[in-house]
Amino acid sequence: MCSSLFASDLAGGATAPPPTLEDLPDEVVDLVGRFALSNSPRDVLRLRCVCSGVRNKCGSVRELAEARRLRWRVSDDWRWRVSNHGRTITVVGRSADVELWATGGLLPRTGASTWAVRVDHSRSNDGNGLWVGVCDTAARCSWGLFLLSGRMRCASQDADGRLDFGAAPPDGYPSGTYKRVLQSGCLARAGAAGAVVEVTLDHDAGSLSFRVNGGQRLQALPLRDEDLRRHARGREDQPRAFPTGAALRPYASCYYPGDQLSFAAAFVA
Repeated sequence: MCSSLFASDLAGGATAPPPTLEDLPDEVVDLVGRFALSNSPRDVLRLRCVCSGVRNKCGSVRELAEARRLRWRVSDDWRWRVSNHGRTITVVGRSADVELWATGGLLPRTGASTWAVRVDHSRSNDGNGLWVGVCDTAARCSWGLFLLSGRMRCASQDADGRLDFGAAPPDGYPSGTYKRVLQSGCLARAGAAGAVVEVTLDHDAGSLSFRVNGGQRLQALPLRDEDLRRHARGREDQPRAFPTGAALRPYASCYYPGDQLSFAAAFVA
């Protein structure tokens, strides 16, 4: 096929025009799309504007790119407002016995994923009532960094959003509650508004780490021997990291009316 595409000995001595993406074999176009995906999901989605032939050939890659788009998913609840093409959540009301959780789309299950959440507004500008991290697919168990204390929290909730701090994480999953990741009051001293919390999940190693305002990467999982001795509460044999390939989503929780968080970029890196 390639020889026919690039043939130069045509009748009358004419030279064949160079091939376009549409002329290339499907498998070559797919490889081009996957290479573009590794650099910029946005560029892959722009291929829909090229022509129908290329759009059809890149269908599977475009689905992968769309899956990396970051949008908050929240329950149909009067206490939330979602804006900015789904990338911003704002608390507009609260109930004393319910904590508001927002989640992103299902993350890949191999390699590593990185995304960032920006604090647009915090009631006392200190990160109180704000958690950022990951949760399971059903949003029943979360692992989040408390932006005020700098400690991890593993929390479970029922279908109505009521917290159950006594519930154990799913089988094979760690807890990590109370592990210190960030210096306490770090955001309070600098002011939480505008802070960017980067989250990295290594799906193969099961590790979870954070970076605040472009600073040092801070490891939350896997748990160390010291973490288990301090915080395991009789569960020193618990898992230290997420299972390889665990199905997880980006997660955030806001408590006070006016609190606002945004995905800092449109796609998972």
